[in-house]
Amino acid sequence: MEATAVSLARSVLDVVLSSVGPAVADEVARFLGVPKEVQFIRNELEMMQAFIKTASSSLHPDAAAAAGGGDNDILRTWVKQVRDLAYDIEDCLLDFALYAARISSSPTGSSWLRPGPLAARRRIADRIRELKASVEELNQLRLRYHIVVDDHHHPSRTAWVTVPHPLDGADEFRRRLRKQLGLGLGAAAGDDQNVIQDYLREKRYIIMVDDLLSQEEWDQIWQVLKPLNNKGSVVIVTTRRKDVAGHCAGLAPEEHGHVYRTPNYTLPEDMKPHISRILKGCWGLPLAISTIGGLLANRPKTGMEWKKLHEHLGVELESDQLQDITKVLVSSYHGLPYHLKPIFLYLSIFPENNEIRRTRLLRRWIAEGYIANNRDMPVEVVGERFFNELINRSMIQSSKVNHGLKVDRCRVHGMMLHIILSKSIDENQLFVIKKHCNEVPQSKIRHLVVNRWKKRDEKLENINLSLIRSLTVFGECPASLITPEMRMLRVLDLEDMANLKNEDLKHIGKLRHLRYLGLRGTDISKLPSSLQNLLYLETLDIQDTQVTQLPDGIAKLEKLRYLLAGVNFSRDLLQKMPQFGMENHNSNLLGNLASCLYCYNAQSCEISGMDQFSVMVPEGIEKLRNLHMLSVVNVRKSKDVAGKLERLTNLQRLGVTGLGQEEGKELWNSIKNLNRLQRLEVRSESLDFLVNNKDIDATPPKYLVSLRLCGLLDELPVWIKSLNDLTKVKLIGTQLKQDDIHRLKDLRNLASLGLWEKSYKEKSLIFNDGTFRKLIFLDIDGLEIIETVNIEKGAMPELQQLWVNRCQKLSDDDNGLSGVLHLLNLNELVLKKCGPKEKLVQLLQRQLSTHVKRPNFLVGKSISPTSSEASTSTATQTG
Repeated sequence: MEATAVSLARSVLDVVLSSVGPAVADEVARFLGVPKEVQFIRNELEMMQAFIKTASSSLHPDAAAAAGGGDNDILRTWVKQVRDLAYDIEDCLLDFALYAARISSSPTGSSWLRPGPLAARRRIADRIRELKASVEELNQLRLRYHIVVDDHHHPSRTAWVTVPHPLDGADEFRRRLRKQLGLGLGAAAGDDQNVIQDYLREKRYIIMVDDLLSQEEWDQIWQVLKPLNNKGSVVIVTTRRKDVAGHCAGLAPEEHGHVYRTPNYTLPEDMKPHISRILKGCWGLPLAISTIGGLLANRPKTGMEWKKLHEHLGVELESDQLQDITKVLVSSYHGLPYHLKPIFLYLSIFPENNEIRRTRLLRRWIAEGYIANNRDMPVEVVGERFFNELINRSMIQSSKVNHGLKVDRCRVHGMMLHIILSKSIDENQLFVIKKHCNEVPQSKIRHLVVNRWKKRDEKLENINLSLIRSLTVFGECPASLITPEMRMLRVLDLEDMANLKNEDLKHIGKLRHLRYLGLRGTDISKLPSSLQNLLYLETLDIQDTQVTQLPDGIAKLEKLRYLLAGVNFSRDLLQKMPQFGMENHNSNLLGNLASCLYCYNAQSCEISGMDQFSVMVPEGIEKLRNLHMLSVVNVRKSKDVAGKLERLTNLQRLGVTGLGQEEGKELWNSIKNLNRLQRLEVRSESLDFLVNNKDIDATPPKYLVSLRLCGLLDELPVWIKSLNDLTKVKLIGTQLKQDDIHRLKDLRNLASLGLWEKSYKEKSLIFNDGTFRKLIFLDIDGLEIIETVNIEKGAMPELQQLWVNRCQKLSDDDNGLSGVLHLLNLNELVLKKCGPKEKLVQLLQRQLSTHVKRPNFLVGKSISPTSSEASTSTATQTG
């Protein structure tokens, strides 16, 4: 029996209890006259939360099996009822808070005696009394059916331990094994060993030791495993080395060790695409590969047969032959602590093979209330920790690494997604509509997903939208789906939705509880003025849309934390901008004239090509004191706005365009007071104000970790050498020289450097001995006149990835890209869209064949790789 209902209930209860704090309770008592009812609900919720915490272990599969399952079914049903009641209580409190805020901000005062507020007051008071009665009824049910829990913890007897590299001795493995067994942490190493032995002494168990790299690592691990009993138990080791496998098998007692490896079998060419798709679905899990391999071995070796297996893998998971995989994955899910289960279950919203952006996920978690403040720790930091826990537990896989920084995107293993999707649907939390709507559930739906809707003009019918917390659309969307009926909606995520029209958002202002509005990558060009009604809105993501003007009144959204707009900082940014993309001055003038022909008033004529890829700074921007991110905004026509930015003291990321010499000075004076600023992006036709202003040279930003510059810059400012926290630099259109590259050489934490289109104007680029000591990723793209890249011995000793794209004039000889063999940690070299370079390619292939790490060499015309699949490829790609 699973504990999904418990986790969801506890998650909801956490949010409700944080809402029913003393301040809220006082307001409810004063306005509604129900202080006793509110206090009763609060006390009962606290007791329910404590009860459910204990129930978590009772609903563990091992405990369910031991108890026969009947009592657990009753407990699980009761817990689901608690969860639904907690949702209802939260809805009621949110309604109250909304009405209270509206009345207190009314210009006529805070009187509740007018007809509208008075009716709302009575409705909410009556609802609270109903909820109190429901709480009492639930308690009576618990007593009537004798619902009790066993507080004895029942940890799983399947432990999967991934070997860390480097492995810091046997003690490190003991700690990891003890944690996997759910036995807590010991005070000392000896205590760890004793606790493990006591727990496993009379049990049969399976221990998976994953990703062993050396015989020395096994010798350390064997110190932990050897003293354990041998009552038919199994230890499975996965390794990429034949000698390590043999060493492990040789140490097994009574010669029971066996080595399993790939047989000498050549797969026919026409079968390779099918096996590639199946292997991709296994995501490198040894047990999945082994089990499915055995399944395929007993089936006809035809393309159609293997194609059917891939298409129906979800159903196959329920078969007896694949039950072992399912059991391991389900055990991994149940092994999560309660606070991770709801947020992991939340990933069932995203389709299979969907790359989920980390920031999108974190902001949605926060908007849903899954991430609460941990003492003085911001919700963003708590959310990052939870995300990293899921990565470290291999519950989600990294699909793109933000070089030297954080995991940027993730995926859920296809098999695991099938499991959590079914759990979400079973718990009445999620309803997924694919192509068209057939059977509509009668129960309460909290999360609605529309996936690949068939026709835009086809309406969605028969679904109760009043309780939906999130609406997510992939592909197209039914007509008029966004309605005032979705009054409890917190998350509206329409990112990359096809054919989204401005009029589809006409009711947006009536979704008063909305916290997350994601319109990134859509065709939206104008936001409705009613957006100012969304007083709880925390995230407004209109990046890569056609919106250049925010509606009046947006400064009222004082809870706004993330305002993301404009076009993303990408390699082809200059090509999108007329004044940079034109080949000469005359064509530039022609481009500006053409732009003006489309102007409908004088104000529009002032917008330059660069300004089209940002939004004008809203009036009263300084009132949005909770802003953490503001990017990309245009300060060209807003008086003193660059100076007002200093009041946004919570800003961590800022992107600005429309800067002249005076605005640049004001901006820098503001930045001096933004002590939390970590990421800065500046775009301007000329960036000379960064160098020619004495005040700027004297006071650089303090804690920048990321710097993006787009625009002409004769030289890098001197102060850039003092940015010791700087980890990532991207440059476009700066027209720098070798001396400027030299200024970056000693930045002690610089891990990623992007030299993109027109950022460098000399024919030769040199990386000297002893420079760029921490650089991991070097991305050279669109340097049209560069002929040679020379890497001296001792330069960039930590470099792992080197990408060279769109450098057509690169020499087709050993001078074109020299010194690659000096990069001892290199694991990937990309050379693409550089024209015919047969001699250079052959030279590099010979060099890399002798390289200690045998790096991947990707060659051809295709776009440079961005996913982990590309970076782990072992074949040279051409074409």
